Parts: sequence; C-alpha cells; structure tokens
Amino acid sequence: MGYDVHITRRENWWDEEGQGISAVEWEAVVAAAPGLGMAPVWWTAGRIVSKNPSDAVIATMCRVAKALEARVQGDDGEYYDA
Repeated sequence: MGYDVHITRRENWWDEEGQGISAVEWEAVVAAAPGLGMAPVWWTAGRIVSKNPSDAVIATMCRVAKALEARVQGDDGEYYDA
C-alpha cells in the first residue's frame, strides 16, 4: 500500500466522467522528455500516476500536467502546484 499522486484533467482523479489523458498524449510527452521515462510514473485509465513520489517527482509531474493542461492531485483530493 502507498500514497498515489495523479495527473488528471477530471474534477477528481477518481471520477469516471470527464476528459482523460490518452495513451497517445502520454507517449508524446515521454518522447519529448527522454528523462521522464526514468521517473516512477505510468499512464492508466486516462490519468498518470506515481506511487509515493518524492518532491522532485511531484515537481516533474506538475510540469507535465501544465504541458497536458491538467493538474496534479493526491489520493485525498489535495492539489499540488509547482
């Protein structure tokens, strides 16, 4: 068990309705930022997730979220800003 942080476009990461992030969009972001493929993040169900991310990974997630016109949200619903 751990604490996940999500990049999402939906109101809340757990919502099933709303615009998701496509796998194609995620692949394009990874291709444009080669070091991102080394970060402990992955795409699933229309969002990008990291388990127990460090502050540095959260900062990277905030930059990725901005590029995707999305936001970063923790498991408990709090939002992160870079």
